[in-house]
Amino acid sequence: MVRIGVGTACVFGVAGSGWAGSGPHLQLIGLTDPALVRNVGLSVPPIRFDCSAPEVMVRRYLASASTAAEQALQALGHFNATIQSRAIDQNDCREPQLDIVAGPVVHVTDVALDLRNAAGDDLTQAPFLQRFLHSAVPETGSPLNQAAYTDLREGIWSRVRGQGYLDARWTTHELIVDPVHNTARFVLTLEAGRPYRIGKISVDQSILEPALAERLTGSRPGDPYSTRTLVAMNQNLIASGYFSDVRVRPEVDNRQSDTVPITIKTTAAPRSSYEARVGYGTDTGARIGAKMARRYINAAGHHWKADFSLAQRQQTLNATYTIPRLSDPLNQHYDLYATVDREKNLGITTLSSTTGLQWVRDFNRWTSALFTEYLVERSQFGSNPAITSHYWLMGARLGWQNLNDPLFPTRGLVFSSSLSTAARPLLSSASLLRGQMMLGGLYPLGKWILKGRVELGGLNTSNFTQLPKTLRFFAGGDQSVRGYAYQSLGPTDSTGQAIGGQYLFTGSVEVMHPVHGQNWYGAAFVDTGNAFDTLQRIHLFTGAGVGVRWRSPVGMVRVDVAYPFDGTRRVPRLSLGIGAAF
Repeated sequence: MVRIGVGTACVFGVAGSGWAGSGPHLQLIGLTDPALVRNVGLSVPPIRFDCSAPEVMVRRYLASASTAAEQALQALGHFNATIQSRAIDQNDCREPQLDIVAGPVVHVTDVALDLRNAAGDDLTQAPFLQRFLHSAVPETGSPLNQAAYTDLREGIWSRVRGQGYLDARWTTHELIVDPVHNTARFVLTLEAGRPYRIGKISVDQSILEPALAERLTGSRPGDPYSTRTLVAMNQNLIASGYFSDVRVRPEVDNRQSDTVPITIKTTAAPRSSYEARVGYGTDTGARIGAKMARRYINAAGHHWKADFSLAQRQQTLNATYTIPRLSDPLNQHYDLYATVDREKNLGITTLSSTTGLQWVRDFNRWTSALFTEYLVERSQFGSNPAITSHYWLMGARLGWQNLNDPLFPTRGLVFSSSLSTAARPLLSSASLLRGQMMLGGLYPLGKWILKGRVELGGLNTSNFTQLPKTLRFFAGGDQSVRGYAYQSLGPTDSTGQAIGGQYLFTGSVEVMHPVHGQNWYGAAFVDTGNAFDTLQRIHLFTGAGVGVRWRSPVGMVRVDVAYPFDGTRRVPRLSLGIGAAF
């Protein structure tokens, strides 16, 4: 019976049975299994003598090579190998040679795991271990590989420790081999003790109130201690935007009772950031823009940002002042915002201003917001008289996103929705109820990627003629129905001027396939949709085409050519855009 507490040999991935160059070479004879040849070849010591070496040196090398070969074979389950060593005369040199018969392989007949915490709970049933054990425990009757035993033991140890069982200890960890019957047993017994909890959290920083900085970690004293929690604390502080570098250090050596103090070293991010940009899109035309942000204004963590964009068809200036919610600053905040927007497109000219307040909450992958805002807008549709209207809107937004890559997604789902209302007696030009929803997704099918989107909108109002353009629905454009100009689809007046509708439907199906490496994709798509005055008369406009997708350093670059199947102007239309639009 052979008892092995720690694996005595390792399996390596590259092998050879000899070494190039002049001088003697080790010859391995008898092995046919490539894995055995590779492991033995990498385990035996290199030859450090030449052809004139004395016989005693050659025999000393053969003895050490035989021992190394035996251990290499045992690592892969061969405990009854026979190894004959000799030196032969070849090419005017004494060549060392090992003639090996590997013999039968040892099979694993039992894996005995007894892993318990201080309460006597069976940790093999704990969620943090189940998936690992399912893949790491060898099947009964499988050939022995000592690396599998080592990986199992070390994997259990790291996961148990990572789950907060810092006083865990092995009472038994053995690989028991019976060379007579060619069987092996894994015996692992662990006393995990009690799981530790987070102790005092000390965040070394000077820009925020200490209590706020602690809450931004996402953990509180008394929470379960785990490696995953430490990683999350680091990520949360970085994601807050206040810090450019964060280092979380558990004071394991200073743990007391059942808690571990946490010390966090931080480097404050620059107080201000600036950004300039230049771009082009077929919906907006050429555009330039700039953004300024003040990451922290006071110890309460307030911050603001301002952004302006100048495009051929639209000019926008907006500013947002953000106040973290002290009870949950990681997931909740209040925004005070103001926007001024001017747009001229297809005969419609608008000038609007919006001021508002919203309460934003993030939970899991969801984002929700309750908002109230005051909209004042002057809209002119063609040669019709301008409409100046004002609305005190109240409503909610809800969104969810799960994408494998925010810059160039190939799998995932996106959902967004909004619902708002206004009442004429409450500082509004008309009463209304307005809702909008978008659902998009990507799904890989082999090398193909299937992409889809559907968007719905509807409103009910006491006076549609008093609605500004911002609250009406239009279709058409790069992110709506390709093949048609931006916001060109929808109801028109008697002169043919687009005036928008009360309802919206658009849908899109697209397939992508790599055409050059993993950065260039070809695409084919069909879009359809329109805006309507009534659900009794629905006419959909459809466009289809092909395009190219480039995975650029700044995200997806899209170039499409779409052909419109409806309308009076049926000529292909080029679409350009940046970003993973749905």
